[in-house]
Amino acid sequence: MRQKCNLFFNTGIKNFLIFAVENYLPMKNMSYFFGVIMVFVGSLLYMSCKKDTTCKVNVKCVNASTGAAVDGALVKLYAPVKTASGGTVVADVKAEGTTNSDGVVSFKFKLPAIFNIRAEKTSDSLVGTGMVTLEEGKTVDATVQMKHQ
Repeated sequence: MRQKCNLFFNTGIKNFLIFAVENYLPMKNMSYFFGVIMVFVGSLLYMSCKKDTTCKVNVKCVNASTGAAVDGALVKLYAPVKTASGGTVVADVKAEGTTNSDGVVSFKFKLPAIFNIRAEKTSDSLVGTGMVTLEEGKTVDATVQMKHQ
């Protein structure tokens, strides 16, 4: 019985392949068929290799004395760069925003970077600094302790 089943199975596959090639893949359509397969495989490879590099950072500002969230604080992210003469300049990539009622402001960047953080709320005379390292494809949280000047 087992030999008969294997023989039938092998013969069935062989017959199916012969039928498919003779009826559905004539030579004139063979290049079209393989072209479609190549485009499909190429699309899969392209989509699987493309990854999200967007870096996100959430900066939370808190009052160092009370621990309360500081809303309305101006937060600046910047990258200081050393010049050849030994001075320091701010790089072109920078951002600024104002914290919401939870004391948080969010930023997005296309690539990883290391930023200094400066937060100010002039009406309350609060200032704080920090540093954050952005990671590719991730969201990073940073907290800045703000103190009275």
